[in-house]
Amino acid sequence: MKPRLDKKIVAVLIGMFALGLILRFINFRESVYFGYDEARDAFDSQNIYLAKDLKISGAPASALIGINHGPVYLYLIGPLYLLGKGDPLFVSAVFRIINALGIFLIFYLGKLYFNPKVGFLAGFLFAVSYEQYIYAIYTGNPSLSDIFWIVLFIGAGIVYRFKEKRILGLFLMFFGATAIFQFDLILSYSLATLGIILFLLRRKLKGLKLSDWIKAIFLGSAPAYTYPLAEIKNNFLGVKTLYLALAQKSPFLTQGENYLMIFWRNFLGLFRDNILDFSLSGFWITLFFFLLLLFLIFRSRKEEPKRLIIVWIGSILFVLATRGFMPYYSYAGIGIGVIAGFSYLLFKVYQKNKFAAGILVLIITLSNGQKILPQSAKALIVEIKAQPGMKLVDEIKLVNKTYEYAEGEKFTIRVTSMPYRVQTVWAYLYDQYGLRKYGFVPYLEGGNTLGYPGELPVPMKGTTCVRYLIREPVRGIPEVLINNDVYEENLFSDVVKEEWVGEFVLQVRKAKDSDCY
Repeated sequence: MKPRLDKKIVAVLIGMFALGLILRFINFRESVYFGYDEARDAFDSQNIYLAKDLKISGAPASALIGINHGPVYLYLIGPLYLLGKGDPLFVSAVFRIINALGIFLIFYLGKLYFNPKVGFLAGFLFAVSYEQYIYAIYTGNPSLSDIFWIVLFIGAGIVYRFKEKRILGLFLMFFGATAIFQFDLILSYSLATLGIILFLLRRKLKGLKLSDWIKAIFLGSAPAYTYPLAEIKNNFLGVKTLYLALAQKSPFLTQGENYLMIFWRNFLGLFRDNILDFSLSGFWITLFFFLLLLFLIFRSRKEEPKRLIIVWIGSILFVLATRGFMPYYSYAGIGIGVIAGFSYLLFKVYQKNKFAAGILVLIITLSNGQKILPQSAKALIVEIKAQPGMKLVDEIKLVNKTYEYAEGEKFTIRVTSMPYRVQTVWAYLYDQYGLRKYGFVPYLEGGNTLGYPGELPVPMKGTTCVRYLIREPVRGIPEVLINNDVYEENLFSDVVKEEWVGEFVLQVRKAKDSDCY
């Protein structure tokens, strides 16, 4: 009977995985975002392998010089770009698959903490979660941090359940916690979460040899080693910068906001983006969330797994230390704790009334689905990207149009971009989709900004007859800069026609110089 049961479990898991993939690949091309961060990482990650430009620090973690994420993310996505011949579509597809594989991990966690039925419920809620959909389509370092929260708590579950596997569990706890902030520095509070878990499991860890602790900590903490190495190389620039920033005590707040307001909005988002939305008011979301927490607290007086889930959800409290800097990804992975906790709640409902449990699962599915479907056509949310609308599918269309309108002739582009006058996105796009298809790249009016990856040729004399003014989606770009580019381009050319490509504006222009080429 056991092999048959195992086959059923595998079949259900594969079915949930397939559902997760289907949801994550809805409007696949339309949902791929490619802005400055993505282009920068595409250049840097490939240069590690092609130009032997080894990195000891990753992408900037803030506007403060010296504060960077870890570099492992670049080392991982580099081979993906090379395998996909530089195409961001391929890398995005792999990220969606990686996220969907989390269904198997959360199933195991639910089974480990509670029972297989809770595991199935957790896997299904993970598959249909709107929040997990967002991280699946987000080709960025926080997306990998998201998954490693599960690894951290699987390690805790192993320590709790299996005395003979405590060393493995301890290793996974340290590895998960350090991998979380290797990929996203703001999530370094995972170490505080780890400390609380170790305290709760202290009785289970009694009897371990000092050598076992040393091995588990030394090997498990490997993802964090890049940070001290980078600090030594850079003469502790990051530490100095962070100290000065903390000493200034300047909050990341806009007028009319306060810490608790931002925190509460994000806290409710854990529930809203994973379990239930339907435009419910904050009061009802708050009520549902507290019922869940109270239920878990009541049931966890003598049951360690439920206490661990509470710690997982409560980890969001640590973002208060950021003094108001609480973007969507600052609590990446904590929503999975909500999924695990609510799955247990659904299981208790299932034990009392299977029909009611089924209705709840249906409502949760519809709630997430009615958010995933419209968002899939818009790519990433504004809470993650300040400049929405940078969709790869529109960028490729625009690049192709510039070649088609030029009819094989050389042409010049001027781009109103964010960051302003940074060529990285368009250098990558024209190299990836223009050069390979048409055999040449355009001239860039305004020159390449030093210190940013990517480079397009600049006109040495005169001008091409065909010119374009390209304007990226304007959110985040001051109007004075938009007008400045139009003014400067009017000195060189006249507008022939203007069209919209998604949220991009493409002005086809003809040079005023009669000696154009």
